[in-house]
Amino acid sequence: MSFVAVLIIVFMSLRTAAADEYDRYTTIELEQGDTVSELAEEYRNAHDLSDRKFISWVEKVNRINANKITAGDTLIIPVEANATALGGIE
Repeated sequence: MSFVAVLIIVFMSLRTAAADEYDRYTTIELEQGDTVSELAEEYRNAHDLSDRKFISWVEKVNRINANKITAGDTLIIPVEANATALGGIE
């Protein structure tokens, strides 16, 4: 029983550490019709990744398949949070 409790604590700690690692990035809520490749294009001036690398990063960090997203989903994108606040996108 205590082994299971330890596993749960370790798992939760790892999830928290992973989430903290991405705190500096922008989080967005998807709207109807949004695609990850359109997001890569929309935020092009705020990141220096190719579209393919942007999509791959978003899939990996959010643990999603870019082809299976829906309106209302929240995604972390590889754009520094302060870049959007400072007008880093057009």
